[in-house]
Amino acid sequence: MDIKTINSVKISQSNMSVVAQSRLLNITGDVGASFIINVIKINGTGKESYYNFKTKVFTDAFIAANALRQTMGSSNFSIPISFPADASGDVYSIIVIPSKNTVLKNGGGVINKKITQVGQTTLLLEVDEGSEISSAFGNKYTANPPDTSVSSVGSTVQSGSTSVPIAWTLTNAASDTHGFGFMFPDRLSSFVIPDSYWFTEQTQVVNGTISSSTTLVLDSVVNLIVGMTLSHTNSGSISGAPVIAAINGNTLTLSVAQSLSDGVTLGFRAYGPTLISKVFGLNIAFNNFVAIGTELIKTVRSNTTFPASDGAVTVNLNGTYGVAGGNLVRIKGFNINENASNNVVVSVSASSTAGSINVTFAGAADDEVVESIVTAGTKLYVNGSHQEIKITGTVIINKYPETNAKLKLDLTKFITHGAAS
Repeated sequence: MDIKTINSVKISQSNMSVVAQSRLLNITGDVGASFIINVIKINGTGKESYYNFKTKVFTDAFIAANALRQTMGSSNFSIPISFPADASGDVYSIIVIPSKNTVLKNGGGVINKKITQVGQTTLLLEVDEGSEISSAFGNKYTANPPDTSVSSVGSTVQSGSTSVPIAWTLTNAASDTHGFGFMFPDRLSSFVIPDSYWFTEQTQVVNGTISSSTTLVLDSVVNLIVGMTLSHTNSGSISGAPVIAAINGNTLTLSVAQSLSDGVTLGFRAYGPTLISKVFGLNIAFNNFVAIGTELIKTVRSNTTFPASDGAVTVNLNGTYGVAGGNLVRIKGFNINENASNNVVVSVSASSTAGSINVTFAGAADDEVVESIVTAGTKLYVNGSHQEIKITGTVIINKYPETNAKLKLDLTKFITHGAAS
C-alpha cells in the first residue's frame, strides 16, 4: 500500500469573540492523502453538537454530513468553517483523522485543534454605604445601595478600551434620627477619590473555630489572594484590620489574630486596581473620580436675637436635615461677624419642616457691642455638611473579567455621618 503523509493542519486557535465569524482550515500533504474532518462544539453545559459541512450550522444529532471525507487532489486543501455567534461562550474541537493509507508527519493518530469562544461577562459598578460592616450605615441614605448600579457587558478578547461614565447622587435620609448630613475629611466641600477606595469582595465560610489565632481554615479560598482585607463577618466581630498574609491550601494566615466560630461567613475585600485585577483577571482604571457636596441652604423660621455678650443662640429653622452638630460645621449668612469660632453648630434638634440649631456666639470677642437680630426668612449657608453628594468619574475597562464581577466604591473611606451633637 502506498502510504501518504499529512504534513500540517493549521487553523487560527486564538480566542474568538461572541460574534459570528469564519476561520480557514488549511491542510497540506501528499496528493492522494485522505482524512476525515469533524468539528465538535462543547457548550457551557457540556453537551456536544456537530458541524454540518453542507448547511454550515451545528446540529445536536450526528449525521453523515457532520463528517467531511476528503482525498487531496493537490498538496494543499483549504475549507472555511463558520462559527456562530454565542454570548455564553463555547469550546470547539477541529478534529482531523487520517484514513488507513495516510499518516501524520509528526506521528500520532488524530489531530485535535481547540478554539475557545469567550462569552460576554458583566462588570457591575456600585457605591457601598458600609452596611455589611455596620447596619447603622445603611440608615444614613435614602436607598441601599445609595444610587443605581451601573453595568457594562464585554468580552475578554475584545480589543481597545471601554469607557463607562459614572454619575451617582447620594442623599442623606430624611430622618430625625439619621438626617444630620454627610461630611468629607476636614469638612471640605469636595473630595478627590483615590483608586484605592474601590474594592471587590469575596465571601467564604470558616471551617473550624479559632481563638486568638492568625491561622484559620476555610471551606474554600476561591478568589482570595494575599493582600486582601478581612472586612466583616455575619456573626461576631473582626479585630483590627487583618490582611491575608499567606494562603496554603484552604488555610489562611492573617496579619491580626482573630477569634471566629465555625460556620460563620467572612467578607474579604481586594482594594485598588492591582489587587482587583489579580482576583478577576481584569484590567481597569478609575479616571477623575471626585465627590462634590451640594451646598446646603436653610431658612430661619422666626426672628432670632444675638446678644452682645458671648454665649450660645438657638436658631429656629424651616427644617434641619443635612446639618451636623458636634462643633464640626459653621453657619454663614447672618448679619453678624463670622470671625473666630462664631456660628459653629453645637447641636441640632431635628425636624423635616421645623427644628432648630444651637450655635456658638462670641459677640464680645468680635467687637459686637449691640444686639443683632436675624429675621425670619434669612437664608443660612451650611459649610461642612451636605444633604446631597454627587460622585462623578469614568471607569476605563481595558480587559473584562473572566467571570461576572462586581466592583464597589467604599463610601466609609471618605464620608462621615453627622450627628445631633
